Amino acid sequence: MPAPAAGRSVTREAEAGGADTAGQADAAGRGHAEIKIGAEFAPVVEYLVILEDMIISEGQKDTLDNEIVEKSLALFARIQRVLPLLQELGNGEINHTVRRLVLKDLNGVINPFLRLGGEAKTKNRRMLLNGLRDVDSKISDIASTIEHKDLMELQTKAELIHQRYSSSEL
Repeated sequence: MPAPAAGRSVTREAEAGGADTAGQADAAGRGHAEIKIGAEFAPVVEYLVILEDMIISEGQKDTLDNEIVEKSLALFARIQRVLPLLQELGNGEINHTVRRLVLKDLNGVINPFLRLGGEAKTKNRRMLLNGLRDVDSKISDIASTIEHKDLMELQTKAELIHQRYSSSEL
């Protein structure tokens, strides 16, 4: 699988939560407005695509149940939707956390699970689902931070507009 360029594009449809992931949206050649994913998140996008391919492949072989496949793919898509917003936020600590979540934590829970045999997967599926839930919870926290920043920006701009135009002389 070729590595995406540092300026990997994610279409607005993928960002907005459409069924397509960034890789699928690019391959489809849709003409939506694009957001560039910088070099900091290029390895994250690349690895999410790899994880997605692995999960889909294992699901097609019936070595993963539907719940694991669905929750994994939903989490990967959610992370991809958050990445462009993280670039705008520009918080190095949060960016580092997201990189660690994908490149180390998801890797550390998904790959060992996929190497298990059939019965071991069945017995330990709850551990994987709990790990996916915990990563999703952290992504929710990060999304709340982004939303709070946007709310603060909205309040500041609204107050400025109010001060500027509410009592101005015409």
